[in-house]
Amino acid sequence: MTANLPAAQSQDSSSRQALVMSTIAFTVCFAVWTIFSIIGVRIKQELGLNETEFGLLVGTPILTGSIVRIVLGVWTDRYG
Repeated sequence: MTANLPAAQSQDSSSRQALVMSTIAFTVCFAVWTIFSIIGVRIKQELGLNETEFGLLVGTPILTGSIVRIVLGVWTDRYG
């Protein structure tokens, strides 16, 4: 049982590192979306966008991200 102790500590360290990196990445992504919502009004005014065009501008990254997540999820399940 003591032979597995270093491996368990290494896995615990890797898990913590993954948790910290995921938390940082989530925070950065949230900050970017918050900033985009703040500057979105100015972008809309400067480019002269109507409601539909602005909706497409905001919605395209969300839709693209959703589709890519599905593809990457399948790829991760298949190849690890």
